[in-house]
Amino acid sequence: MLIINIFGEIEQIVISKRLGITLSNLPQDWREEIFETLEEEIYQREYVVKKYNDPLNNKLYNAKKIVEHKNFSGILEQSNGDYLKEIANKLICISVGDFENSMLQKKNTYIDSPACEIEFAEKWINLYEFLIRNDCEKENLMPLTCMYSSEKSLFERTNVLKTIYAEMSFDIQMDPIVYNRRKVNSLIDFGKMIDSFLEKQENFYMLDYILTAIADDSNYNEYHLFKNYSLIEMIIGKEDFKDPSRFDNKLAEFMELDKYANNEKNKMLAKIIRQIRNKIAHGDFIGVRKKLEDYAASFMKSYYFDYFEYNRENWIYLNICCELDRILAGILWKLISGNSLDRKGETL
Repeated sequence: MLIINIFGEIEQIVISKRLGITLSNLPQDWREEIFETLEEEIYQREYVVKKYNDPLNNKLYNAKKIVEHKNFSGILEQSNGDYLKEIANKLICISVGDFENSMLQKKNTYIDSPACEIEFAEKWINLYEFLIRNDCEKENLMPLTCMYSSEKSLFERTNVLKTIYAEMSFDIQMDPIVYNRRKVNSLIDFGKMIDSFLEKQENFYMLDYILTAIADDSNYNEYHLFKNYSLIEMIIGKEDFKDPSRFDNKLAEFMELDKYANNEKNKMLAKIIRQIRNKIAHGDFIGVRKKLEDYAASFMKSYYFDYFEYNRENWIYLNICCELDRILAGILWKLISGNSLDRKGETL
């Protein structure tokens, strides 16, 4: 179960019929669990403030201030004075709430998210966040934050109150109820887009592969590069381009059109990334270092390398991976929104 930064009291909403994904308030047993988690977060915050005595970061978490804040006006009630419980009651979670009627039965007829795997709902919201984070043509999709994961809470500190305080720092400039409804509608629109993509039964396995590949990957290194490039090859259809240079030209079309003065620079970028990927695939660690320097010479001329943060090789990988994330996000958006990727004239 995931808790996201949407607040209020709602009836259960199905946001993806084909995947059985729903939005709802927390079940009663989870409300009690989260209430205790929020208490722990308050105590942890008190300890950190006392230990470090940082004048720039010394705010204690205060449930009363949250409930009374203008960004939650009309959402959080002040009547009973049990402010922390009021917050817990108005949190909203995303989960697979209709597994029995979902396409997830194709993978496992017993359970949507086996205990030793990443929750499917978390993979789904990771895709949503990935597309927004990388500035693809996201239309009306609104940024969302995962505040709590029942899986990660076993190993990491939770950040529900930390995220809520971040919400309080923004002037949303609209009615909080309307603002939260826009977030809900954003997820509904995204769910409809995914459901439309899944009208072709075989697309389920492609989507599941993509979701698993991009889930919880924040390591911007050679493995991230290799994985993203392989995803791009799969989606575009590398088998349709026997000549590698033709695939480079096709990949160049998905790069930012105004990034470089002419398309030849984009083609050069596509070619050198392909060459780096191939060097990694063949274990040519000498050749890959040379190609990384070729990339830096062409595309990182004015880049500041802080060698106290990363070594040179990792800075270059970081830069390439950020480029590939943006490219992949644009390709994925075209894929799930039904726009043609020109795979031999077909629309996926």
